Amino acid sequence: MNSGAYRITLALKKNAYASVGRLGRHYFRAGTYVYIGSARRGLQQRVARHIRLITEKRGKRHWHIDALLLHPQSKLVKTELIEAGDECLLSQQLATEEGVTAPLQGFGASDCDSGCEAHLYYLA
Repeated sequence: MNSGAYRITLALKKNAYASVGRLGRHYFRAGTYVYIGSARRGLQQRVARHIRLITEKRGKRHWHIDALLLHPQSKLVKTELIEAGDECLLSQQLATEEGVTAPLQGFGASDCDSGCEAHLYYLA
């Protein structure tokens, strides 16, 4: 599987602040988050990089999600690879579920042209 979408579920053990690129420094409450991303090629390598960041807590920041992956209060819950998955469709579906909110408008969606509010969601 070389391209498609993925979901990363992570838990933030305590309330935290994180600097998210151009979006600035923001408050994230403790709880469970789902990030939806994609890769046109190198899907498995992209997800492996995210796993390495969250488990080893070291590495260079490239994407918004890296701010949370590298945060000392975050831990990995699970990852899912969706072959031929559409990042925006998955994001829009998750956004309609009860109790799901987007904690920061534009997070992970800076290159989105489908009108997604964000690609990071907080699960109540």
